Amino acid sequence: MKYIVYILVLLASINSNAQSSEKIELLNSDKLVNGPKNSDYWICSGNVSFKHNNTIMKCDSSHHYMKRNKMIAFGNIRIKKGDSLSMRGEKLIYEGNNNIAYLSGGVYLQDKHTKLSTQEITFNLKEDIAYYITKGEIKDGELTLTSEKGTYNTKSHLFYFKKNVEVISTNYTVETDTLNYNSKSKTTFFLGPSYIYSNNNTIYCENGWYNTITNLSQFRENAYITNGENLVKGDSLFYNRNLGYGKAINNISLIDTINNIIVNGDLSEYFENEDKIEVTKNALLNIIFDEDTLFMTANRFVSYSSEKDYLLAYDNVKIFKKDFQGKCDSLYYSISDSVVNLYISPILWVDDMQITSDSINVLMKNQKIDKMFFYPNPLIASEADSLFYNQIMGKYMTAFFSENKLRKIDVKGNGQSLFLIEDDNKDNIGLNKAICSNISINMKESKLSDITYKVVPTSTTKPIQDIIESDKFLEKFIWRMDEKPLSKEDIME
Repeated sequence: MKYIVYILVLLASINSNAQSSEKIELLNSDKLVNGPKNSDYWICSGNVSFKHNNTIMKCDSSHHYMKRNKMIAFGNIRIKKGDSLSMRGEKLIYEGNNNIAYLSGGVYLQDKHTKLSTQEITFNLKEDIAYYITKGEIKDGELTLTSEKGTYNTKSHLFYFKKNVEVISTNYTVETDTLNYNSKSKTTFFLGPSYIYSNNNTIYCENGWYNTITNLSQFRENAYITNGENLVKGDSLFYNRNLGYGKAINNISLIDTINNIIVNGDLSEYFENEDKIEVTKNALLNIIFDEDTLFMTANRFVSYSSEKDYLLAYDNVKIFKKDFQGKCDSLYYSISDSVVNLYISPILWVDDMQITSDSINVLMKNQKIDKMFFYPNPLIASEADSLFYNQIMGKYMTAFFSENKLRKIDVKGNGQSLFLIEDDNKDNIGLNKAICSNISINMKESKLSDITYKVVPTSTTKPIQDIIESDKFLEKFIWRMDEKPLSKEDIME
């Protein structure tokens, strides 16, 4: 009798459902029993299955609250929506009026793109959104994602992970507190402080994304990449893993902590196959010494690491250091050998002295300037007074430094000197021009102290009143002191 009553009530609900599609339908139950006295549900057991809209729910047993359009299911819960979404669990509370399913006990959700496992889940079957507040794990191919809380929109295929989020792949691991993941496009979105660890480096960002199909990624907001010895940071970091190509944009810093080198700029490109980094657009190189910093600007810096370990500067190169300044059109810096070579119209200023040559080589030792080599056509000049310049030129020239101070200059081959001669009253009396194949100049406090002609020179002195304009200069002399940078800001203009 109870079973017949239930069938009549069920037929009424089915008729109503045909009009509103809101009532839960019982499709099968091996056994039907009315609930306890004064209860408002039926007990279904054995191969139980229900349907609500386009969702099929199966279980071992259930309580069906027909008036409230609700069911509570127990044991071996299986939910199927459409042809792609399925869920499993041990207990289900389903509210038919609002299409909400509360599933617990070893919950397992799967669609075409991903698999989610957790202990409890709330699923809005109308909006196709699942929520969990117990630790959840998502499996998607080689990726495993875990979090304490999460939301999954099965329509948009978008996961929103919150609290103690971890992503584990064969190539990297992510640790963050907030993260989105699109299981269809295979894109991870970083929405807060995030660390990405791999065998070679660590990436930090507070906003960004990574696509595991295209292997494209972008990191923003305080983003940096470091391998422990080197660090790259910028407003935006982009990387194409397939091409081995990376790009950093705006407020860039490339930091070499081993060699105390920092390169700043607004555009940097990385070419993995060539092990090369280029920095352009407002590029500034900082070489940090114990007591001072060398600043250098150029239109383009190119750095080679690993076995090559050198840096190139191209076009409009300018150098500022407290004890010397320089300019040239191209520059080579061997980091491992501590050698700096200046090419194409190079010029250096050491205090009040100007030095030009076809090429200039600077040798560093213990983070300090040890020697400078000038070849060919080197020429040293300093201002004697407002009308005359002291000058020395030759074929080869070597400058010796001690504690970053110029102490001595040797000139060899085709040496010539031109000096203003003064009397005891410091009045100008003439210009002395000497030709000598071997000249040595001693410096004191970076100023000329004395000159030694190591081979007997050919020397002439011309009285001041007989001097004409062409007598004042050695060949190729050009006074360029107005180009000398006086500060770091000067070379950045």
